[in-house]
Parts: sequence; structure tokens; C-alpha cells
Amino acid sequence: MTHSDITPTVLLTGPTSGIGAGMLEHLSRHPARPRLVLVGRDPTRVDDAIGVATRAGLDAHAVRADLADLDSVAAALDEIRRLIADGRVGALDAAILNAGAQYTDRRRRGAQGWELTFTVNVIAQHLLLRGIRSLLAADGHAVLLGSSTHRGRRDSFNLVPDPVWQPPAELARAMPAATGAERFADEREQGGVAYATSKLALVTLSHPWASRLGADGRRLNTYDPGLVAGAGLGRDMPGHMYWVWRRLMPAMSVLPGATTPARSARHAVELALGDAHPDLHGGYVEIGRVTRAASSTLVASRQAQLWDWLDVATAPHLPLSMRDGAAA
Repeated sequence: MTHSDITPTVLLTGPTSGIGAGMLEHLSRHPARPRLVLVGRDPTRVDDAIGVATRAGLDAHAVRADLADLDSVAAALDEIRRLIADGRVGALDAAILNAGAQYTDRRRRGAQGWELTFTVNVIAQHLLLRGIRSLLAADGHAVLLGSSTHRGRRDSFNLVPDPVWQPPAELARAMPAATGAERFADEREQGGVAYATSKLALVTLSHPWASRLGADGRRLNTYDPGLVAGAGLGRDMPGHMYWVWRRLMPAMSVLPGATTPARSARHAVELALGDAHPDLHGGYVEIGRVTRAASSTLVASRQAQLWDWLDVATAPHLPLSMRDGAAA
């Protein structure tokens, strides 16, 4: 994919901050000179990301999508399909589904009423993969963003609580509206559980998706960026906590399992474009090293239950092109 006679098309979600912005920088310098499809929520910031790519001499296209709204995701998928059909970009050689969210409570809801963390980190990712499947090149590669938090507190430097697996309908259920008497520490704990469990669900989901894409001749791998202190996931914190996260926590990047946004982004791009682990399929890669996902993600009954629930949940929000029977 990186040979000089090939210009790959790369889709990147969340290119405007944190690791995603680092991925964009590495893609902009990549010798393959990829065509980029940049998917983000804020039009102004996505336009800024387009500017980064075009100043580097790349062909780049902006697509707006709010992962908190499945209908917005569906519209974005239809727009990506049009870009390919019109010949403005090629079929997707790599799709890096980087965008995610973390919140300091479990009370917020996405546009369809499901808990917001689970909506963005799991439901929207499944819908994206359903739409992208037929848009991938014959040997295309999808990369999901995992997290060491899916393994539990000890693998996240005790910064995030253990995940708590439940049936998907319960994972998608938001807590009732706050009364105003709640302790912030309790709210933050619930938000942390929601985040860790959403990543556990996403890594669990990666296995059946790898099987299906593998049957198409395509690849799917999960990339774990490590602890990237200072990245955008912390922006929902109160001001003083976010200041510590942004200014002091990056010193932890020297520890095993921790890294910087730039370093993690480089490994992600190398994985996506086949510069590293070009034959890996269904793998779990942590900051460039092939490791293993938690054994709990391999439980077949969990995989099937999650897949079936997500298929039903996303069915009313499929792209119009798929609902019309134009895509498999």
C-alpha cells in the first residue's frame, strides 16, 4: 500500500485533536501521499484539518458527522459513498475509526436516547463499519481504537475503574437525570465505568467484525494507543482537573504502557497503512506491539448478543444507499 505507484485512500475519524490530529500529521508526511477523507463533528475544525493536509500537498475531503447522532453518521456514509462513486476518491484502502468519547458521568444521552458514551464508542462504530464494509478496497484495512481500560483498573494506572459487563440493552441505558445532590466522585466513577465498559464492548465487537471482513478478503485490527495523557478525552473534566491532565500528566509518558500523542499516532498510521504488521488480521496492537485482548472479549455468547443487539439498534439508521438495496 505504500509503494510509489499506489495512492491509497484513507478515512480518518476525529482528525481535529489529540491522537487523531497526530495521525493526520503523520498521514500528511507519509511517502504514499494518501488521499484523505476526514470525518469530524465541528465543521470549522474539520476545515482546519483539511488545511493541514492541503498545505502538505495532499488531496483531502471533509465529511461532517456527529457520532452522538446515528442519522448524522448515516448521512456521512452516504456522502463518502458519493465521493467514491464520483471518482473524487478511490475505495477505502484504510479506515481508521479513531473518534471516541469519555465523560464524567453516565447520565447523558445521544440523539437516539442511548447513553452517550456507549452511543459514540460502540453503536456508532458498528454503524460506521456496516456502512464502510462495501466501501473498502478489495484488500482494505479497518482499524478500531481500543483501550487498555477494557482489561481493568490495573492496566490503566488505576486511573479508570474496572469495566462492568452487562447485557447490551443495559450498557446502552443512561442513568436518570441528576437531582443536584450527587457527589462528583460518584458521578466520575460511573463515567469511568461507562468508558471502560464501552471499550470492552468495542474490543469484543472487533472479533466478529474481523471474521466478517476476513471473509471478504479484508483486514481488521484493533489499535490500543496506550495511556496518552493530555489527549482530548479529558476535556470533559472540571477546569482544574483538565489542567493537571494536560500539563502534568504527560510526564507519565516515560512509563511502560504510556506514550505521547505523536508517538502513538505514528504507530497507528504504520499499522493502518501496512508499514507495520502488514499481514496481521484480527490482532490487538498496543503502541506498536502485537499483544492480546482480554480473554473475556472472546466469549462467543457475549459477541453474539452484542452483535445482534447492535444490528437491531442500527438498522433504522442505515445509510439511504443501503436501505434502498444499493449496497450489501
